[in-house]
Amino acid sequence: MNPRQRRLVSDFKKMKEEFSDHPFISFETDNKEIPPERYFVNFKNVKGLRLISDASGEKKELQIVTEHKIEIYLHSDYPRFKPQCNLLTGAFHPNFRMASPNDICIGDYWASGETIVDIIYQVGEMITYQNYNVSSPLNGIAAKWAKENIELFPIDNVNLRQAEIEISLKEKTI
Repeated sequence: MNPRQRRLVSDFKKMKEEFSDHPFISFETDNKEIPPERYFVNFKNVKGLRLISDASGEKKELQIVTEHKIEIYLHSDYPRFKPQCNLLTGAFHPNFRMASPNDICIGDYWASGETIVDIIYQVGEMITYQNYNVSSPLNGIAAKWAKENIELFPIDNVNLRQAEIEISLKEKTI
């Protein structure tokens, strides 16, 4: 098994361990290959923003939505280069492109030690506006809006990193 295949196997194992019973995050694969190169990640009961047209279709307004879906593709140069992340449901965020290919900026720099689990938590924190970057946005309109409405953030205070909660609770009871 080459290094990339070992990494894909490790990522798949970590995904199953981390998200099999997660209250907010679940995932699917394309079931063509094991280990998979493509993940579809669902966030449920996680508040984010979406720009939605009104009934007339002439005016758009921001609404809070609680379901989001992303795709993570582990291309042939992964993990040397960051994976490709796309938003499959709309979101209004400085680091989510609203036009095709609806990609997500997971950072300007990539370290091959970052895991898919890390990326998923990062994207979840971006959805809730716990994490955003207005300095190098993919969506300039959302970046301008975020700068003008910083007092509204985060949209949701949910802690998606459930394992960290369990560890800190165990440490306190000892």
